[in-house]
Amino acid sequence: MDRIPDELMPFIRLLRQHWRRMVPGTIGGFVALVSAVGLLALSGWFISAAAFAGLSAAAAANFNFFFPSIGVRLFAFARTAARYGERVFSHDATFRILESLRSWFYRHIEPLAPARLMRFRSGDLLNRIVEDIDAMDNLYLRVLSPTLIAGCFGLLFFGFLWAFDGLIAVTAVGLLAFAGVAVSLAAERSGGRSGRHMAHIHSALRTQIVESLQGMSELLVYDGQKHYLAEICRIDSQLIREQKTMSRLAGLSSAWLTLCSGLAMVLVLYIGVDRVHSGDMNGAILALMALAVSAAFEAVLPLPVAFQYLGRTRESARRLLEIVDAAPEITFPETESTPVYCPDVAFEAVEFRYTADGPAVLSGFSTFIPYGSRIALIGQTGSGKSTLMNLMARFWDPVQGRICIGNRDIREYNETDLRSLFSVVPQQPHMFGGTVRENLRLASGDASDSDILEALDTARLLEFVRTLPDGLDTWIGEAGKMISGGQARRLAVARAVLQGNPVWILDEPTEGLDLDTERHMMRRIEAATQGKTVILATHRLVDMDRMDRILLMEGGTIVEEGTHEELTAGPTRYAAMHDRLRI
Repeated sequence: MDRIPDELMPFIRLLRQHWRRMVPGTIGGFVALVSAVGLLALSGWFISAAAFAGLSAAAAANFNFFFPSIGVRLFAFARTAARYGERVFSHDATFRILESLRSWFYRHIEPLAPARLMRFRSGDLLNRIVEDIDAMDNLYLRVLSPTLIAGCFGLLFFGFLWAFDGLIAVTAVGLLAFAGVAVSLAAERSGGRSGRHMAHIHSALRTQIVESLQGMSELLVYDGQKHYLAEICRIDSQLIREQKTMSRLAGLSSAWLTLCSGLAMVLVLYIGVDRVHSGDMNGAILALMALAVSAAFEAVLPLPVAFQYLGRTRESARRLLEIVDAAPEITFPETESTPVYCPDVAFEAVEFRYTADGPAVLSGFSTFIPYGSRIALIGQTGSGKSTLMNLMARFWDPVQGRICIGNRDIREYNETDLRSLFSVVPQQPHMFGGTVRENLRLASGDASDSDILEALDTARLLEFVRTLPDGLDTWIGEAGKMISGGQARRLAVARAVLQGNPVWILDEPTEGLDLDTERHMMRRIEAATQGKTVILATHRLVDMDRMDRILLMEGGTIVEEGTHEELTAGPTRYAAMHDRLRI
């Protein structure tokens, strides 16, 4: 690897924001390494020098035991303190870097919803924001910082040995460099394939587990859990196989480092013994150099394994950048907020398809909805009702034509202004894994309990909440699994009541309700939306006589339009549908 891979550069630039937190950890690691080498080298010299001094009474009497013992204690204390400081500062920096990475990733993923995220599985997205970002800690904690420490130490160590003997310095540091560079690069190349595979296998395993847990009821009903379990075991076997490969490579790298360390020590002794015999070097100095060289290989000890997993880090970086570099389907202008006093809604020759080569879902759709009116969009499933709702909420933009609110193109609104116009009740509202209160305060964070109870009463859910063991503080389960689909829709209606925006978009809000409950809830919604625009998408014809206008959709266009009385006065499709349903 002769240069920094392109996929790692964005993450290295992010690391620069935390350099003040990274520097103390790097300095601590450097001081700990120098202290460890100094401790072993000085201890070797001290013991050897004391032994040589003991050969004669005069030398023993003049030998200074005090200062070397202070040095040994100083190095021992410095090594312990520096290593502790290095762990504290390095891990603090790493955790803050990961925190920044997750925030950075979320800021990029949020604008992609929902259009760009439809092609990703939820388990895969979860793996990217958890596993792939966690893999990036290898970049600083195990690659950049140890490499910088090893490089600086190598230069210092070369100067230290050169002061005693140039040949020993070149030999020892040459083998140290070989172990640090050649073995690490070989480990990176050997482990690259397995590392890349591990990133994808982790994603596949997490995706399979998440989907099996989410669909456990269906798996039990259709006896499909055995198939999913077998698939999970198969993926897990692949992961174990790659982990074994990485473990073998780590052992091989460790063996090469041990060989280089032993060879360096032997060569230093071989050269040094000749120097001692010729009288050019003291025997205690030779012991110092030999032990220093042996301890110096601690500098490169973590590098091969770190570079071995660099392939996985690079693949995780690529997977993250696949999301981050994706262009959002929708971009909002950074404009000043502008109040809208009369948010009429106009569709002007709107055409839309979900893919460039897909069928047209809407074709030449045009209508005008005055502010304060109540409009029903009716039609069979697939007629384009929900798509219209998504376009108004600006989850997608029309392929042709435009949507105007208050005589302004919807694309001219900034996101805050647009979201303040609409209260949306989607066809399949998402409930968060929290309490009833927490799910409702999503719409209005400062809503009081009385406001929440009033909203629940409007949604015909107050009596149900009162029967719950903890009332508003009852946990409703992951994704609202502890409540029914109809109750989830009514909670979404209560959210809209709390939000109180001027335009209400209701997509099948009464689906799954009995006729009596549906009528009562629609009357409550009517009372709560006096003076506001209501756009109701439904295929049920309940209380259509209370709507200002009815639009019958088919094939993405309006085929009939009028009031309930007008559409039932003659042989219309609406009249036939109404008679068939007997509402």
